[in-house]
Order: sequence, then structure tokens, then C-alpha cells
Amino acid sequence: MSSFVESLTAEERRQSRRNAYASTWFGCFADLMHESSALIILYLAMLGSSGTLTMLCTSLSGIVSVFLLIPMSSIIDCFGVKRIVLWSCLLGCLSFFVMGLAPFFSYGFGPWVVLFSCFVFFVSKTLWIGCWYPILTDVLLPEERGDFFGLMRFSYHILALVVFFLLGLVMGKNPPFWLMQTCFFVTGILLMGRYVFVSRIRISPHVPARTDIRRAFRISVQNGPLVGFSNYICFVLMAFSSVLPLSLLYLKKGLAFDDNMVQLISTSGIGGSVIAYLLYGWLCRKLGVRNIQLCVHVLFIVLPLALFFLGGVKTGMAIWMTLILFIGNFAYACFCCVFSQEALALARPGNSTMATAFSQTYQMIGIGIGRLFASMMLDNGILSSHWKFFELEFNHYQTLFLLCGLGAMVSLCLVFLLPSVVPKREDYYNP
Repeated sequence: MSSFVESLTAEERRQSRRNAYASTWFGCFADLMHESSALIILYLAMLGSSGTLTMLCTSLSGIVSVFLLIPMSSIIDCFGVKRIVLWSCLLGCLSFFVMGLAPFFSYGFGPWVVLFSCFVFFVSKTLWIGCWYPILTDVLLPEERGDFFGLMRFSYHILALVVFFLLGLVMGKNPPFWLMQTCFFVTGILLMGRYVFVSRIRISPHVPARTDIRRAFRISVQNGPLVGFSNYICFVLMAFSSVLPLSLLYLKKGLAFDDNMVQLISTSGIGGSVIAYLLYGWLCRKLGVRNIQLCVHVLFIVLPLALFFLGGVKTGMAIWMTLILFIGNFAYACFCCVFSQEALALARPGNSTMATAFSQTYQMIGIGIGRLFASMMLDNGILSSHWKFFELEFNHYQTLFLLCGLGAMVSLCLVFLLPSVVPKREDYYNP
């Protein structure tokens, strides 16, 4: 029995891919503002937020997704992908408008309004993520996935890079509240463009039905390679997911860089992502998925350890942090492309919504635990603010980087769970 994507002509698939690209161009600012840009971190600092609350905002994505991704797969099958995308965009737009209004609350409540807005946005994002992979299942042949994910993410990251870099130039050392608020309002409006282009993508006709969520979940649990892959992803992200946002917080509070410098350095991270997405399709053909995964894991160990030891460097810290953020985002971008490619490859036919939700839930468990752990360690007196080892002096940010590096080192023993590393299995796997 042929799949829906095989019934499409090459031109129809090409047009669907164009609309998919365009949908990400409008939605990327909302996603990257939470993931890679320093804007929300700086905004929280302006509102008087603690380091713990700031890191908690970055961990909400994982926490919310853990509880909602799998149930959302049932809702999507019941109401249809395009309707759920509309709800997602409306809810996300609302979250950015509320975030922009945070300064109008009393000084003590402003950060909590931002925290609530982040929570609402991540709820909307679970709806979007649950729809995105089923859409791609209907428009991508297996051999088109690597190039699509690389080019898609390259295009929207380079767009965001230019915009966020220009914003960093005009912000100044102490940006006014109205400038930050305008960024959030405009981002919320742009998010609606995501639905406009998704609505133009031709996907398989929706037949309203209540999914047997327990049966779909059982199929995923019995899919050995999917479970092994998901567990590996979870443990690796527990170790590394907090490193990049923690680096930005370290720049602001640990190294006392000016706001515009923090924003400019953060764009180097987006630049790393841009280059990774541009090269991913080529890297995938030259190195293969397995070698990319192994190289990325090594970088996940080396980078936090480098941040740990760099605390004693007195000159050129801005250059070192720019380089580390560039390489870190390059590695994480490759990691995300591999995840997307493998998640589609491991899904059994007819179970793609649940299978991708299953693997993404594990992904978000790793992100949520990793970032929640970092948030609990900061500003609560759990870690010593300063300590010495021989002649070297370290602070609590560096201690967290050390723990992240050691965690990534320990999780290296799980690489044998990856289907790309041990591909000869009896289970379903269609790379």
C-alpha cells in the first residue's frame, strides 16, 4: 500500500516544501527568541529576575512538553493538523503580547508574567511540534529528508541571524523597555504567518477519529530502535541542554558584559546554527548519520569543559565565548537535524504522530531535567559562589559547566542504543 507522499507529483512535493520553508520563516523568531537569542534573558534581567527564575524560563519547554506531547498526538488526530496549527499560532501570538505587557505590572510581578507567557508559548509549541512531523511525513520522501531539514533550518536561521544582529547593534548598552516590548509584539504578529503557509500545504485528507492512544503508544514502546534512540537523546540532553542558555546568563551576570554585547555574541550562536544547517545535507552524505552523531557527542563533552577552564582567562574572553557559542550551536544544530531525520525513519507506518511525539517527549524530558537542574543550582546557595583548586579560581557557573561536561562523558556509553551505530536489527527502520 503506497503512502500519501508517493501519490504526489514531484512538482506538488516541491510546492509543499516551499510553503513549509515559508512557514518557518515567520515562526522562527518566536522559537529562536526562546532558544538562541539573549533577548528574553536580558528582558528578565531588566525586570529584576533572579538567575534561578531565568533558567526556569528556559527549562519550561522541556517540562511542558513532557506532559503534553503524547496527549496532543491524540488531539491532533481528532481535530486535524491544520486546525491545531491555527490554535497553536493564536496561542503563541497571545503569549508574546502578554510578555510585552510585563513591565506594566509591579516590579516584583514582571518576571512572573514573563514566566507565565513562556509557559503559554511552550503549550502552543507542543501543539505545533505534534503537527509538524505528520505534515512532513506527507510531503517528504525518505531520500529528501536530510537536504530538507538542512536547507529549511539554514534559511530561517540566517534570516533570524541578520535580524537579531541588527537588533544587537541598535539596542545600546541599556535598551529601553519599549524597544524590547516592540520586539515581542512584532514577533507575536509574525507567528500568525506560520499558519498562512501551512494552510497551503497539501496533506492527506483528515478523517475525524478518536485515536486509540494506548494502542498507538504500545506500538511505539515495542519499537526497540525507537526506544533506544529516545533514551540516548534524553540522557545526552540532560547533560548539554542547559549549556548554551547558561552561557548567555554567564556572559550577563558572571562576566558582567553589556546588554548589546551579550546580544551580539549570542548571534554568533545563531551563525553557528546557520552554517551547520547549510552544510548538513553535504555532511550527511559525506560522513553518514553515525559519524555525525559521534562527532557531536564529543563536542558536547569538550565545550562545557572548555567553559569550565576558561574562567581563569583574563583577556579575549569575548572572543572565546563567541567561538564556543558558534561551535556549540553548530553541534546542536547537527544534533537537531539528526534527531528529526531519525525520528521520521524510526516511526512505523501509520504510527508517525505517536512515534514522533514519543521520541520528542524523551527529548523534552532531557531538556527539562537538564535546565531545571541548572536553575535549581543557581542563586540557592547549593553551589559555592567561588572556590579554588590549587591556583585556579572558579565560580558556580563554571561548576555547572563542569557537571554538564561530566554528564555528557558518562552518557557516551549509551551510543550503542543508536540505530545508526548498530543498524542490523529486526525492528522497523527506514532511513
